[in-house]
Amino acid sequence: MVKGLYTAYTGMVNEQRRMDIATNNLANVNSSGFKEQRSVSQAFDDLLAIKIKDLSDAPATTRDLGIITGGVKLGGTYTNFEQGALKSTGNTFDLALNNSIPTSDNNNVRDNMLAGGNAFFATEYGTDEEQNILIKYTRDGSFTLTTDGYLVTAEGNYVLDTNGNRIQLDPNLDTAIQPNGNILQDDALVATIQVASFDDITLLERYQDNSFIIGDSGATVIGTTAEDAGASVHQGYLEGSNISVIDEMVDLITIQRAYETNQKVIQTEDSTLEIAVNQLGQI
Repeated sequence: MVKGLYTAYTGMVNEQRRMDIATNNLANVNSSGFKEQRSVSQAFDDLLAIKIKDLSDAPATTRDLGIITGGVKLGGTYTNFEQGALKSTGNTFDLALNNSIPTSDNNNVRDNMLAGGNAFFATEYGTDEEQNILIKYTRDGSFTLTTDGYLVTAEGNYVLDTNGNRIQLDPNLDTAIQPNGNILQDDALVATIQVASFDDITLLERYQDNSFIIGDSGATVIGTTAEDAGASVHQGYLEGSNISVIDEMVDLITIQRAYETNQKVIQTEDSTLEIAVNQLGQI
């Protein structure tokens, strides 16, 4: 009976973690370029249960009771990199990446998690102890200009060009950004926005929800231009999140019911234990 308590407990903990992921997705439904996070549940390793020696068996005999499991746990999380819809804003420095990859796979099933996802803006968010530039990658192109002309993200991180340098523009000149990432002022090429692509985007690590870093994952940058990534840069647009509100709400209901089911199991186990301790012991 005590084992049943622990099994239900692991189920409740697992559903709580799934709830955290689902609610974070919903909270970012309006975040530009946000990529949905999903989770996978798995059972703990199976164990062979052995009956403890007692008077019902010969003194030196043990007896197998069978395979048992310790419950369920969160096996891991992964990211849905499918491209979100583009929204027109008309702002000069709002940029969206559009990949020329269909959002359906060979079986014509929508929700191809890698479609349209292998292209990211590169931004500088600091330096390490050896003064090496720290870079994070994002699909959120809601950029602005600082007073001294640097192109930055909403958090103030510098947007990088294809050479890994900060992009500085003249705030007093009109700016045109071409689909290949070239930035023109007075018809003169000033810089080319870096659009990074990777050998395996599933290896990227999440960083502060709406961006990614390479970290220790082993992901490798294989291109730094929009052409390399098979993408185009759209000025005056932002990419929306790829969150489906309906799907997330259905998941939340499912998670809540699973949590309540495990909760009822604990209540039932507790009632059974109470009878065993307080009533059977008196017989």
